[in-house]
Amino acid sequence: MSGQVCRRRIFVLVSSMSAGGRSVRLGPRIVRILRGGGWEVAVRLTTPGDDPAALAARVGPGTVVAALGGDGYLSAVARGCHDSGALFAPIPGGRGNDLCRALLIGPDPLARARSLAGCGLTRGEEADRAGGDFSSRVRPLDGMWVHSREGERLALGIVSIGLDARANILANESSLTFGPLAYGYGAFAALASHTPTRVCATVDGHERDMSGWIASVSNSGRFGGGITLVGASNMSDGVLEVCHVGSLPLFRALPVLASIVAGRAKNHPAVEVTSATAVSFSEPAGVVAMADGDRIATVPFTVEAAPGVVSVLV
Repeated sequence: MSGQVCRRRIFVLVSSMSAGGRSVRLGPRIVRILRGGGWEVAVRLTTPGDDPAALAARVGPGTVVAALGGDGYLSAVARGCHDSGALFAPIPGGRGNDLCRALLIGPDPLARARSLAGCGLTRGEEADRAGGDFSSRVRPLDGMWVHSREGERLALGIVSIGLDARANILANESSLTFGPLAYGYGAFAALASHTPTRVCATVDGHERDMSGWIASVSNSGRFGGGITLVGASNMSDGVLEVCHVGSLPLFRALPVLASIVAGRAKNHPAVEVTSATAVSFSEPAGVVAMADGDRIATVPFTVEAAPGVVSVLV
């Protein structure tokens, strides 16, 4: 007995800013793919004056909220889904797309739309043929609460204040729209202007000197359009990873940083990774922290693990 076929509802939030307008260009094709799979689709194109977190927080029960944009945009929508209890469906539409890479969704937005299309019908033979078991694709997703004088923000990837943060800032200021190329440029440019500084942190209540080249707190382990900084990061274990590269001379730091860019950081003894649930940074005051491709706080700030902060449709 096939039962009645019902259409699921999905609210698609589209960033007008990510990757030089890439999401805007792809949005109509993605909506057509979703509707072709049976979804009842509502769409909202957001501009810089909109608050995607607030929009996602106002949805009604039973609605899936999809976010098409860069990692910072996806994190903002995830925050709104946390507040509303809505199911979060990320669609890669930025330069780096590291959240979707970490979730094994991949960086191709059209492939992601085709994968989601099969979930548009709720029951019956047509739904079975279209796309398999919906519930098996829903899982809890951890995050990080970042508390600072600027307020409380949700981050999903890596919070950093070291060379990787400087590289992210320079990549954002460049005109490059391809993630790995932009971040590669940012990394080399950062080396010319970054000087390791004193970093004071408290990790799970214990004071720690994290001075040097890299001082990061990881949830996903990914940044920079596919670079794996912390291979041990797990987005559903309720634990964060603290990544530190100390104050090495530049000639010794270069091969370490090159190994990070090449995705081989876990094999280098100078890259120290420890587990934690809360990390506070007190120095250097006023330094910008980056997360998910965006500025998220300035020192001093605290990062706390947020286990199962939102449910995600992969």
